[in-house]
Amino acid sequence: MSHDHNSAKFETATYALLPVMLMVFIEMCLNHFFAPQNAIFISPYLLAFFICVIISFIVLWKGQICPGQKGRLTFVLPFLLVFALGNFLYTLGFTPKHSPMLIPMSASLFLPFIYWKLPDDEKLHNTMIFCGLAIASIGIIQYLAIYWYELPSLFNGIRANNFAQLLLGILLAGWYLVLAKSRLEGFLKLLVLLALVALVFNYLWTAFVLYQQLQIMPEMLIYPYFIFFGVQFVIFAMLAWLLLAKNIKNPTAWTVATFLAMLYPFTNIL
Repeated sequence: MSHDHNSAKFETATYALLPVMLMVFIEMCLNHFFAPQNAIFISPYLLAFFICVIISFIVLWKGQICPGQKGRLTFVLPFLLVFALGNFLYTLGFTPKHSPMLIPMSASLFLPFIYWKLPDDEKLHNTMIFCGLAIASIGIIQYLAIYWYELPSLFNGIRANNFAQLLLGILLAGWYLVLAKSRLEGFLKLLVLLALVALVFNYLWTAFVLYQQLQIMPEMLIYPYFIFFGVQFVIFAMLAWLLLAKNIKNPTAWTVATFLAMLYPFTNIL
């Protein structure tokens, strides 16, 4: 019985590691091979990371979950540290130095540790979560300040698309809830609806950026954008499946939607 329990924990840990490791790998490869030379690196996933963390804190703060559900959730969420650490080391060691980006990256490193240290005492528990929400908010504000005011460009408009990251953050949080066998069916349905809204804005934003790019570079290749819109349609189909089917925790639909949502930076390969 103990062997089965350990095997189940190992399997869960493996699944929890997959998305964060894939995110680090994708951002490293795309930045190394396709980013303009000496361009300041803006992670295409850091905002999604913060969105996922905030949703998870809300669940741990307000969600009606039993100790077993809480234990499973706080087991999988610390694996987010793999992305935070990988992104921090890669940005610091292999991209042009950019001091303002240290703030959101440092914030991302602190957050996963909160899941490990959540106390049972309700007052301390809520205080830790409030601190986590504050840290995540600071990270988001600094990230958006860099994105919109310090380094605005059409290239970054696709490379670190805010709406695509919002979509991914929502899906990633839902995917971890499903992985942790959460019974919050109503909250998962709300996440699916929010993901649909983010998907619509993602379509609109990408179409706007594509139009702007075509005004500047009429000869540019646009087939990656058609592939992007096709992928987004598959994500839409998965979300519709979750809403229309009786099982809102369908692991196949959540997995397909989440991992396809990670592929949006490939649109920037022109």
